[in-house]
Amino acid sequence: MAHPTKSSLLSRLFPQQESLTNQFFSGEDLSSSTLFAHISSPDLFSASKAPFSSSPFREEQLRPNDLFRACFANFGNDAPKSKSHEERAAKGDALEQLREAFAQEGVELYTSVASKLAEAQQEIASQISDFATMSSSMAADMDELYANLSYPLSTTLCHSKNFPRATIEVHLANVKEDLRTAESELQGLEREWQDNIQLEQKLRQELLGMEGNPAQTREHGHHGEDDLKKAGFRQEIEQIVAEAAQALEEIDEVSIFESSTIQEATTANSYHRGTKRAYKL
Repeated sequence: MAHPTKSSLLSRLFPQQESLTNQFFSGEDLSSSTLFAHISSPDLFSASKAPFSSSPFREEQLRPNDLFRACFANFGNDAPKSKSHEERAAKGDALEQLREAFAQEGVELYTSVASKLAEAQQEIASQISDFATMSSSMAADMDELYANLSYPLSTTLCHSKNFPRATIEVHLANVKEDLRTAESELQGLEREWQDNIQLEQKLRQELLGMEGNPAQTREHGHHGEDDLKKAGFRQEIEQIVAEAAQALEEIDEVSIFESSTIQEATTANSYHRGTKRAYKL
């Protein structure tokens, strides 16, 4: 809000004292004859009783007292009645200047306040509009969310990079079928593993029996066929053990894959709700 400076207000009230006021605000040394020195002087109200050397100097000393008496003339009857015509004219001019200064100051204050209020009202209206737009968007999102939640979970479409696009019901049915197949394969591998263990134990017993009979060992030592047979048995046993270990690793991999598939299907990764209503299978 713009306000006139002290120098501009003083220049309206006392045009003849403008140069003295400028000297005061510019930091220059003021003499005892300036307006500020007389206002600051403790002998302000006794200036009319002091002797003066000349009439212009007396007129300059009495000007602040005339302004003070003019401002408070309506609040008492203490003002002296023996005023000359020139003093009354000077008092009227000072009051007129004071009225004009206050009127102009009031107009400037009103204009500034009205401008600030208009700007504030415009800013508030803009904020209200932005908030209304955001509220409408949030309401639309909430409606869409509630509409998606109203769909049955079994008819919700989902897809991932690991399985095609389908409903959760279809994915769960496929997972169950894969689990049944994996269980049957696991049972077959378990039976094969038990057969391999029994065969390994049988071969070990035969080897221990051949090593425990020295005569039979010497007899077989003369024949290379027995050595080849032992080596063949050992290779067969090692191969059976390796195949069984590999089968167990495959079973573990299948179990891990099936578990991850079930987890992805049940948690419904990357759901696309509300786009289409899937057909029930």
